[in-house]
Amino acid sequence: MITYDSTKLWQRTWFLALLLGAGVGVAAWWWQIHAPVAVVDEGPAPKSAPRSPPVMDAALLVPPKIMEDGRPADFSPEDWAALKDALSKTANPRAELERIVKYLRFQKGFEQWQSLQNGPDVAKRHQLAERLLDQVPERMQQGEMTYGEAQMLESALLADIEPNEDVRKQRLDRAQSLLKGSVPQAEAEQAMRDASLLAEYKRREAAIVAAFQAQPEDKRDQIQLGKDLDAARVSVYGGKK
Repeated sequence: MITYDSTKLWQRTWFLALLLGAGVGVAAWWWQIHAPVAVVDEGPAPKSAPRSPPVMDAALLVPPKIMEDGRPADFSPEDWAALKDALSKTANPRAELERIVKYLRFQKGFEQWQSLQNGPDVAKRHQLAERLLDQVPERMQQGEMTYGEAQMLESALLADIEPNEDVRKQRLDRAQSLLKGSVPQAEAEQAMRDASLLAEYKRREAAIVAAFQAQPEDKRDQIQLGKDLDAARVSVYGGKK
């Protein structure tokens, strides 16, 4: 039987470090470039309780509009062009672009879900958790997290969504049976090792893109971005891929 102690799984430091890894940089970048700008009141500050900063709607809940130039509205023209250029050397640039956009949005959705955990909008937090839960199998299949990480994330999301332990266990069993169907069988141990390498590379890839985006626009070097991505491939795969 799966049990949960008084400290929620997603609140534990070790869990966040394991799950997010380089994704922390991705989430921080998203907050930096998309967070609402505060308006400074030049008059005397009112003597009232401080308010929490507004929480944005994640792209997981509100699909971004597709602009006339083909980019999604949650990317600036410059960011979109840089990302496309950086991924142009991959085997399937279009598919890789779609994948990394989904991954960045997934990370942003996870960050927002965390930010809502102590807030009053429980319904919105649960809605986000459900969307994240729906995407876990795809994120694992894409090599962005390991089977063990996917299991832990599903456990954490369902611990938030479902207070009834029996119902939660039933949902967790169903969710994790779907994960097992996507895991290579015993004869494919090499495939499992390859999946771990792929997960590591894609974490590094996301971190490199996030670091690039975090720089001032006049400091962004697209050529260096491509070199950093190539170096990450060599570091993970030893020049084999």
